[in-house]
Amino acid sequence: MENSILAMAGLLKKSALKKITRELLVFIILSCFLLSGCASSDVSRDAASNIDSGIQNAKNMTGGEGDIADAYQNSKQATKGVLLGGAAGALTGAVYGGTAGAVEGAAIGAILGASYGAYIDSKTTLTDQLENRGVTVIILGDQILIVIPSSRLFYPMTPSLKTQSYSTLALVAAYINGYTKILVKIAAYSSRTGSPEVALSLTQQQAEQVSKTLQASGIDARLLYAVGCGGSHIVQPNESEWGVSDNYRIEITLEKLYV
Repeated sequence: MENSILAMAGLLKKSALKKITRELLVFIILSCFLLSGCASSDVSRDAASNIDSGIQNAKNMTGGEGDIADAYQNSKQATKGVLLGGAAGALTGAVYGGTAGAVEGAAIGAILGASYGAYIDSKTTLTDQLENRGVTVIILGDQILIVIPSSRLFYPMTPSLKTQSYSTLALVAAYINGYTKILVKIAAYSSRTGSPEVALSLTQQQAEQVSKTLQASGIDARLLYAVGCGGSHIVQPNESEWGVSDNYRIEITLEKLYV
């Protein structure tokens, strides 16, 4: 990381970017560190959640296609660093140098953000990486429970996986592969609204789709068990909206086999 900062400082001295003041560079660097320096902490996850909501609201107002918030959340820290660093740099550059400063600041912020994000990726555990993507990992004695909001993986009320969900499931597979002699149960849940038969069918298809994807990532099919549970185990009685309610979720349970 220090090498990247020194290289950037050298670039500023040797190129047209030296229009940016020393104060601007320092402020951008601090902004990047503040935004991505604690990427594996609860504080940054709360911030990421707020960013998700803001991006999604902007998409809804403009009628855009696809789930931008999910694309961001399912990204590596290096990618997030580019986005956050670029945004911080552009804002700071605009304050110091108007439009030209915004462009230059965005370039520097993106480079520093990517560099620090890559550093974070190299240092975090698989659990940290999963939690940074909105996945909850709970250890319960000989069992491990992995909970993923259905909206992170599937298009609304369908068993079709989003393109950006495959990288998250690949991380889940890598996590599972870190254990031996385990049984993996994949259970999909929904709310109690609508037809119970439809909900049961949908969740069964979702569970099977996750199972197939994990198999493709190297998990032994003999260890996987997929089941759709419909709305049989709700966790939020008054919530039924897709993407908001925790009732729509995938629970992956790792249970030790005593053999």
